[in-house]
Amino acid sequence: MKDLGVVFDSELSFASHCKEKINRANSMLDLIKRNFIYLAEEVYVTLYKSLVRCHLEYANSAWNP
Repeated sequence: MKDLGVVFDSELSFASHCKEKINRANSMLDLIKRNFIYLAEEVYVTLYKSLVRCHLEYANSAWNP
């Protein structure tokens, strides 16, 4: 079941939610690597924080209190 972007099953296990969010974050990281070849470190950090980290941190208080 998916509610407000949080995936959980009948046993309230969030393993599928974590797997889905990690896959999404990896795809965003691949997008950065593919489209931005030569980056300064501060630009890379900004892109990472705005595009990747938000997927990993979404609803973490629900599955990791």
